[in-house]
Amino acid sequence: MPRTELTAIVDRVGRAALAKEMSHGCTVIDARDVDALSMVRRGALLIDVDLRDIDQVRLIKDNLPKADDDRIRIVAVERGSHRCEIQARGLGASDLLKRPWSFADLSRCLQRHANRHTEAISLEAEEIQREPGGSSILSAAIELDRLFTALTANGALDLASVEQAGDQVVGAVAEVGLAKWLDSVRRYHKSTFQHCLLVTGVLTTFGHKTGMRKQDVLTLTVGGLLHDIGKAQVSTDILDKPGKLTDEEFAEIKKHPLIGYDYLRKQNLIAAETLAAVRHHHEYLDGSGYPDGLTGQQIGDLTRIMTICDIYGALVERRSYKEPKSPAAAIEILTRMARDGKVEYELVKALERSVAA
Repeated sequence: MPRTELTAIVDRVGRAALAKEMSHGCTVIDARDVDALSMVRRGALLIDVDLRDIDQVRLIKDNLPKADDDRIRIVAVERGSHRCEIQARGLGASDLLKRPWSFADLSRCLQRHANRHTEAISLEAEEIQREPGGSSILSAAIELDRLFTALTANGALDLASVEQAGDQVVGAVAEVGLAKWLDSVRRYHKSTFQHCLLVTGVLTTFGHKTGMRKQDVLTLTVGGLLHDIGKAQVSTDILDKPGKLTDEEFAEIKKHPLIGYDYLRKQNLIAAETLAAVRHHHEYLDGSGYPDGLTGQQIGDLTRIMTICDIYGALVERRSYKEPKSPAAAIEILTRMARDGKVEYELVKALERSVAA
């Protein structure tokens, strides 16, 4: 499942425009850095350079990997300049950004990119929908794609759409059961999206099986869809790395709870307990977690539930470099963590009963 990452290729003028308009992080490459150009592989591209500089345009064209159907290339051009538009098309432009461009202009380009991916998802829709809970998996996956794109572009959160997707997940998991939900998700999704959908299913099941009211179950489910949204700003080269992360790479991973929290807080739409769970779902009761090193009573109930469901989801996830743990093995690991004082023992037992049921 692709998601939007933004790489900006700029010269001096383009860098100034980027600094003025962009309020979020993106990978920035100097237009004359041949090595960096040749390493660009994923995500959306913004090319903002002097297109009248033929040598510079040729340098980019010769060293940038060829365009493919999964990437959008947004090229900034001077308004009314036919020559610049020709050069932009020569660089593989799939969208033109007229100078002086605004953040809103860029956001619209990225949204069109998100819509393209939504259309690509629909090509698999018929097959996915034949799976248990397939329609809801498809709906949730589309919503995740929109969420990640919105954060990357610093766009608005459509909470109503997230809640609608969450409501479909609640109904589907109640109907087909967790095991079939997990099997279907693992069959059609991978990496971060697989993880988010798995965790969402586990949270929904926990709510169902522990007798929560439907609204509380929906709160858990929406929290599952939102909990890792900050990973939209983490390179997939790190997220999907099969081997051990370096200290620097792990430091980048550890930023995602704060990135997600900051984005959602600015929307003024998300309840405080859900915001806390997004920020603190990697905290442990003994203070050894991140990002704030919270302990004991500083960690709320929703966060404690999300933490164990997040860990369970990671353990039963299938990745290219590991097979999924069995439910029993995942619960055993969580039980050891509870005995070590990291997570709440009674919640682990409640999760064990929920997934067994």
